[in-house]
Amino acid sequence: MIAAVSRAHAFAPAATPIILHGESGTGKTFFAAYIHQVSGRSGGFHAFSVGTVAPQLALDELFGHVKGAYTDAHAVRPGRFATAGEGTLLLDDLHTLDPGYQKQLLQVLDRGTYSPVGSDRVQTVACRVILAMTEAPDVLMTKGLLLKDLRYRLGACAIEIPSLPERRAEIPLLAQRALQKCAEKTRLDGPTRFTDRALAVLCEAQYDGNVRQLEGSVLSAYLMARYDERAEIDVEHLPAELVPAGQYRRHGDREANRVVVERVLQMTGGNVSKAAQLLGVSRTTVSGTRQRPLQRS
Repeated sequence: MIAAVSRAHAFAPAATPIILHGESGTGKTFFAAYIHQVSGRSGGFHAFSVGTVAPQLALDELFGHVKGAYTDAHAVRPGRFATAGEGTLLLDDLHTLDPGYQKQLLQVLDRGTYSPVGSDRVQTVACRVILAMTEAPDVLMTKGLLLKDLRYRLGACAIEIPSLPERRAEIPLLAQRALQKCAEKTRLDGPTRFTDRALAVLCEAQYDGNVRQLEGSVLSAYLMARYDERAEIDVEHLPAELVPAGQYRRHGDREANRVVVERVLQMTGGNVSKAAQLLGVSRTTVSGTRQRPLQRS
């Protein structure tokens, strides 16, 4: 992540396009907005997902149209490039755009000019363009989802956004930031902090949905803790899929406890201290219950 931020700062002041790639939910839109923030550009930040429109409407969305361009074009409609002005335009899910339209987009970015649909009038591209996709450009190119010319002509300034499991050190900060936004999102007052155990579970959980899943999990936990009239979010308030299956029972069946301990040790990569924190027991208890020694990370 440090490398990604360093590249962002290096590329931000330039007017050249940037490619962001990473799994869905890693925060590409947030990252693009950050690049815009540190770029010093005078305009605003604008995001548009090309995957949300029908393929035949892509050019109209990007470049706009003039009155009479087609049957229902009763008035002039500016496209995304025009409304972005001198700011930054994020084109998300670029790999979902038809290759033919990708070629036209490439030509526009090369020349720095375009014409609205139905017009011969040339307009200048004033905005900075950021292109986002869910996989590495080379992978998408191999799959035939990314135009080869676009990959090689615009891919020099590319930034990979790591998945959340690759940047676990950020989870406490991301979780707290998500918690701070819960009151505004729900318009309800609620807990303002996590218990140590709940935060430990969040830090070790699996996130197929990356940052987006973490934020959704915090919002759910916020509402559950609020319903229980609690001032802090505990493990019991977290979504079930984040919490290690089973509970350690101090006077329970030893084999059942061993299975729980082994599962949590696997989850923490063999780290006994983290496993003990998640289970709410001592390190000695974890060491005495597990079936075989594991190396601590």
